[in-house]
Amino acid sequence: MKKIDSYLEIIAVKLGILLPYKDIELKLTELPKNERERILRFHKLEDQQRTLLAHLCIRKRSQRLLLIPADTISIKRDRTGRPFLNKYHGWKGDFNLSHSEEWIICGLASTGRIGVDIEKIQPIDLSVTELCFTQEEIDYFQYIPHDRQLSFFFDIWTLKESFVKAIGKGLLYPLDSFGFNMDDWSQNKITLRNTNSDFSQFYFCLNRLEQNYTIAVCYTDLEQINNSSIKILDYSEFL
Repeated sequence: MKKIDSYLEIIAVKLGILLPYKDIELKLTELPKNERERILRFHKLEDQQRTLLAHLCIRKRSQRLLLIPADTISIKRDRTGRPFLNKYHGWKGDFNLSHSEEWIICGLASTGRIGVDIEKIQPIDLSVTELCFTQEEIDYFQYIPHDRQLSFFFDIWTLKESFVKAIGKGLLYPLDSFGFNMDDWSQNKITLRNTNSDFSQFYFCLNRLEQNYTIAVCYTDLEQINNSSIKILDYSEFL
């Protein structure tokens, strides 16, 4: 395998038509047993298809990056359930997955740690901010105009989700235990506050998809994340 250059890829895939169950079963045969079993635990076909597409996307894009046969790619999970690619020679990277409604997001990086999250912006009970925002974020939320509060909530929510996914904590890391600097936020900068120094190397970006989806990326390379963009691919490329 050749030396891997610094690389960050964020891919968005739209779900497309719902595949018949027999077609999902056929594509599942391309995956190792542990991945198949995890996907089949979902009861709804659309959830199975979303997860299947996400796994196929990562396998095919990592095959392209690593220049190795697809059937040699092995996805493992750590003790928290976070997926990672098996350690191939020269590979020190990471990947992360997220999906919401019609969209799947796959983040693949050749070095460091990455977390991605996508959410559809839709009406919710905004009192949930009291459970997942810091006091600084709550104060800012209450200060901004009402018509901006919903999008602000989902921006902060996805950023927090991308961070806890990047550090591998997931639900074990309360979302109100850390927050973003609202002074910087008002100047269009995204920086963490209330975290220990071990997390100072994480950087963030936000993107919109179809106006009503927000995508957050958390990554350990400032230059790469500043130059990143969303690559939209058709789901048929992975089937």
